[in-house]
Amino acid sequence: MMNFETKYLIRWGIPGWVFIVFSYVCYLSYGNNLFLGNEFTVTQLLGIMISLGFVGIVLGYLMHQMYFSVNWIFSKQSSKIMEKLFDIIEHPEGIKGIEKNRFDHHKAYFMFEFHWQKQLILSDKDHRDYVSERYRYMLSTIHGLGALLVSIVLSIITVCILIYIYGHNLFTVLIILLLLYLGYSVWKGFGYYSENLIYFQANFVNAFHNNELQKPIKDYIEIK
Repeated sequence: MMNFETKYLIRWGIPGWVFIVFSYVCYLSYGNNLFLGNEFTVTQLLGIMISLGFVGIVLGYLMHQMYFSVNWIFSKQSSKIMEKLFDIIEHPEGIKGIEKNRFDHHKAYFMFEFHWQKQLILSDKDHRDYVSERYRYMLSTIHGLGALLVSIVLSIITVCILIYIYGHNLFTVLIILLLLYLGYSVWKGFGYYSENLIYFQANFVNAFHNNELQKPIKDYIEIK
């Protein structure tokens, strides 16, 4: 199994590597041969590739932060999610600290996350393990797609700048069309998984409130 560090380095690196590949390929299409177009020894070329790999990870990490800032910190995304959740949850009054139809920015979502985690702890182990893994998968997929969307948008902007400087050709037009298609696909995937996660969490809350996922009484530890 891939260890924690490698898994997250790859996840952070993908948006940065996508940006580097599209930007550099577009740059080469104009006949420029700066940097990688020069002659290098195998050792030097390997060093350059490793350096670009680390640069991609740094860029990708920054793109993740851009995604979080735009989609969460500086937006009302959490309030929109809470509205959708409360439309699905059968007994929202069971969630303490949240008033229906009155969602403070972020605060209501923080309270819901606490309620969600508390329910998860009280669930049967088999259910808890499945729900935790499924939740982790969907959440990481959503964040990965969000960062990748930022990467594609920045790639489109970079290619447009190169077109403005050098003019357009058939190859750059094809790159723009490919990036637009990828951007649309990633955006649709982001929306799909985001909606899926909302329904998953809301129906988990419903199942817990209906006593479908709680631990048997014998599984609780008596505290003296």
